[in-house]
Amino acid sequence: MSSAVAAQSNEELKRYFLADQESRSQENLKNKIFPKLKDEIGRRIFVFEAISNGGLVTAEDYFYASIILQHTNLEYVGEHLKSMGNENHLLAHFLAKRAFELGHENGAWLMAATYNRYLENVGIDLSKYGLNHKNNKLLANDETITDTDRIEKGLIPIARKEEVQ
Repeated sequence: MSSAVAAQSNEELKRYFLADQESRSQENLKNKIFPKLKDEIGRRIFVFEAISNGGLVTAEDYFYASIILQHTNLEYVGEHLKSMGNENHLLAHFLAKRAFELGHENGAWLMAATYNRYLENVGIDLSKYGLNHKNNKLLANDETITDTDRIEKGLIPIARKEEVQ
């Protein structure tokens, strides 16, 4: 049994994840209560510390950390919303990938969501380069786009051939 399977999930990270989710609850949004920037930054700093201290072990840990980074704040630049830290979306993708590799039941969904969020924030065509998922399998939106095409565009490859269904 791998150490990631036998290990206990990071309970403090789970609390940060739950706080992240609560700040985005339908009830809060309906009441125009939005996540506070200070809280968002605090959660991201906790994730960075957990990464640097080896605090991510289980598929759940990687999933929770990815979700928190996926929620990096947006700000208006002119008339368009842009990420305050698109590198966080890219890191969220790699954390989601690890959750997927460790068997998280929503790993493929999160891999696609984080990759697409990253692409969206750098202005890349999602219909061409984006990802989708089905039955926890990762799918390319446009199957004619190869990893070589992605690399030439300055993007990360999505997966090894055998991972893409």
